[in-house]
This record gives sequence, structure tokens and C-alpha cells, in this order.
Amino acid sequence: TGSYQDVDVETDVFSAVFTTKGGSLKSIKLKQHTEKDGQPLEMIYRKTSDMNAFDLYFGSLNGQPLEGDFTCKKYNHGKDTIVEFSRDVDMLGYGNKVPVEVKKKYTFKPDEYMIELAVEFTSKSGKAINFNTNGFAYSLGFGPQIGPEFEKLDNKYEFRRYVTLNGDKKKKAVKLNKPGMTKEVTGRTSWSALSGKYFTVIGITDATEYMTTFSTEAVPGQEDASRMFFSRPAFKSSNTIDTFKFYIGPMSSSELRRYESAETNGFGMTKMNLDKVLDSGAILGWLQAILKWMLVSFHKLIPNYGVAIILLTIVVKVVLYPLTKKSFESSAKMSALSPKLKELQDKYKGNSQKLNAEMAALYKREGVSPLSGCLPILLQMPIFFALYGLLNSFFELRGAGFLAPWITDLSKPDSIFNFAPTSFFFIGSDIRLLPILMAVTQIFSSKLMQPASASGGSSQQMSQMKMMTYAMPIIFLFVLYDVSSGLLLYWTMTNIISIGQQLYINHKQKTRVKAKA
Repeated sequence: TGSYQDVDVETDVFSAVFTTKGGSLKSIKLKQHTEKDGQPLEMIYRKTSDMNAFDLYFGSLNGQPLEGDFTCKKYNHGKDTIVEFSRDVDMLGYGNKVPVEVKKKYTFKPDEYMIELAVEFTSKSGKAINFNTNGFAYSLGFGPQIGPEFEKLDNKYEFRRYVTLNGDKKKKAVKLNKPGMTKEVTGRTSWSALSGKYFTVIGITDATEYMTTFSTEAVPGQEDASRMFFSRPAFKSSNTIDTFKFYIGPMSSSELRRYESAETNGFGMTKMNLDKVLDSGAILGWLQAILKWMLVSFHKLIPNYGVAIILLTIVVKVVLYPLTKKSFESSAKMSALSPKLKELQDKYKGNSQKLNAEMAALYKREGVSPLSGCLPILLQMPIFFALYGLLNSFFELRGAGFLAPWITDLSKPDSIFNFAPTSFFFIGSDIRLLPILMAVTQIFSSKLMQPASASGGSSQQMSQMKMMTYAMPIIFLFVLYDVSSGLLLYWTMTNIISIGQQLYINHKQKTRVKAKA
């Protein structure tokens, strides 16, 4: 009881604050990453809740919390920083009251986002104690929410994912898609993770088979909670030590893969597969991996991710150029057939069977397929979706600038003018240049893709063409107005390169026509 003391810990990557209330962690900031206001990023995000990370609860997560005032001892062991909290507790619910020492020992390495927590229970009398409350000895929790600070979890630009990796190294997503949900995961797990778009908390247990629980149930003062608990099965002993490790940091491949080899981390951990926490499409994950390798390679060549995205776009468009050329040629051929198709439609009006047969014969004579113009575009879609997934969650884009002061962070929307607190429907409080450039270049590209013979089409065809040329880019303008500038940079560059390719194709076609004349 009484006033509790704060205990500060500083490492190369962490600025942490513990409290003697329960020997838990009340703040842990990432010194090399920042919030919107430029301050170090807080990984324990709370509003008014007084819940801390690594609180202990007797029994299940709904049990009595072990709070009280712990004694603290902080010291260095080699390069490591050790913080020990201990307290004597009269255990209740195990027959007679028996004094037990509870110890929580935290170990920090100088430059790692991994910390170790050893939880120890020692019977002061030396007698074995049956630690059992409804089948569990205790639960260790992390909450009430992970950082960074956010306005809302919209599952688009900010979200929470709940993931476990079982003993067979198979990743399992746990679905909690709305507040007030709780899901339990039983069976042996290698680790369990609570993740946002760019940062994660990964809990790694020892050989004991804990039950993992994820919860979005609101806590006092905070509705948007995301919590993770490890519940230890009941045991009978005079002394036991359980060891947990927690990765609290960026979803960066280079940091996560440190725990694949004992030589690259201070804890001697191997083959932890922490990089499986990264969100990659189940179907297009292999394609994302290839594009990511290319993007990282370009960045090594020219250390600017804006330039790397442009170079990646150029390579993709060069590789897809044969498809682009074939698509245009097919569209031109189909457009040239419009007058003949119109004649057939007038001639066989009311006889759809005969009309279809004659149209098929016409396509065969002219060597044209009505799907040939669409097929190349459809083949390009997997690349676009893979790039969308990559650029929308690629950690290295966070804080990466390009053409400052215009684009200061490729992971966020650009802004050339902010008029907050005034806000307008669709555009909010910012005028963004990249979405406008994307829409304008898309309109220009669409107009260039229309063959000259298209102007002789029917009124219905002309109406559909105008719809595709103008309406679709405007719709995309508003739908994608707030997406990351990295993704829009890719799309805008794609349009610009497409314009160049179309101008070249048009020029070549005109040259061939003149040569034939």
C-alpha cells in the first residue's frame, strides 16, 4: 500500500518505466521510432486505464490481480540490465495460508527488442504448495493496448492482428474483428503475437503448455483494448521458475530474423520464425516476397525508398510491356470491327443464336478474340495486388521520406495543405497532390489507349468508354485518397510509364500505316 515507486531502464532501443505496484511495466518507448508528434513511440498505449503490462493474476485472466508494493533491485550483469521485483504473499485457496515469495526478474540486452521475464514462486516454509485456482496457477497479461497512438482501428489503415505459431511452425490467425471478444488458444505454441500495422508484441513461452488468450474486451477508461494473456496450468511445488521472452518492437525482417541464429542475438535463440508474424497474402505471398527482394535490392543501390519504388515500377512495366502492347493491339482490332459488328446486330436483330454464330465466324476470319484485350490486363492484376499488400505494410517505408517537404513519410498519405479543424466529406482536412496526379494520369492514359477507330463506335460504346475514361479514375481518387503515398507513387508512376508506352505504340502504328499507304 502507499505510494509506489517508478523504476527507469534505458537501453539503446528502449526507454522503459516499471512500477513497484505489482512489479509490472507501465511504459516502454522505442527510442529509434517516433509517434506523430516526433516523440519516442509508446508500445503500451492507454487512455485512462491504469492497467500495466506483465500484471499477474491468480488463476485465469479473470482472477485476482497480484498488485501490492514489490521490493525492487536493479543491477547490471555484464552488458545486461537486470530488474528484480519481489514480494512475500500469503497464498489463499490452497488450504492453510502459506507465505510465498513471488519474484519477477526482467533482463534487457543493450541493443535488442527482446526482453526476458522469469516468474518465480518459492515456498518460504519449504513445503510444496498446490498452486491451483480452477485449473490454473496464474496468468500473465500484456495490455491494455499496443502502440502507436491511433484515432480508430478501422481495419484498413490501422488494425490489430492476433497470431500464434504452433509447435509445427504453422501460423494461425485468431479472428477478433470487433470489440468485446475473447478467444482462447490451447495446445503447444512456439509464440503468440499481438500486432498492429508496423509494430508487434510477441510472447514466447518455455516448454510448459500455457493457454493463450486474446481479448478485445473493454477495460475501465478504454474501449479499444487489445490484450494477450498466458495462463499457466496448475502445479504443486515448493519452488518453480517460468521463463518468458517478449519481443516488443518493429515488424522489421532484419530485427525479427535475429532470432533465427544464436550468433545474432544475446539470448542464444534459434529458428524462432518470428518473421512469420509479418502479414503476407496467403495466395500471393510468394510474389510479394519477390517484389520485396527487388525493392530492398534497389534501395541498397540507391538508398531512397521513393527512388526504389520508381525503379521497381519501371522494371515491372518493362516486363509487362509485351502484355501491354498485345492488349492495345487487341483493343484496336476489336474497335476496327465495330462497323461490321453493328451490321450483324442490325441484320440478325431478334435472332440471338444466329447473331452469336455470325459474330464468332467474324472473329475467326479476322483472327481476333473478344477476350484478348482483357486477358493481358487480368494477368497484371496479381502483381498489382501483391504490390498493394507489400507497399501498404512494408515497415521500412515508415518514416522514409521522398522529395521533402512534400512526401515526408511513404507509409502515410501526402499533404500539401492542411486546413484543420475544418473537414470536408471524402478529403478530410488535407489537400493531397498524389491522388490527384494519379487520377489525372490515369485519365490521360485511358484516352491514349483508345484507338482512333473507337470514335466511330455506337453511342452505347462511346458512353461506356467515357465511363471508363473519366468516372473510374474519379472513383479511385476518393477511394484511395488516404492510402499511403508509397502505394500512390507506384500507381502514378505506372500511369506515367503507361502513357510513354502508349505514345510509343501509337507512333509505331502510325508509321506502319503510312508505310503501307
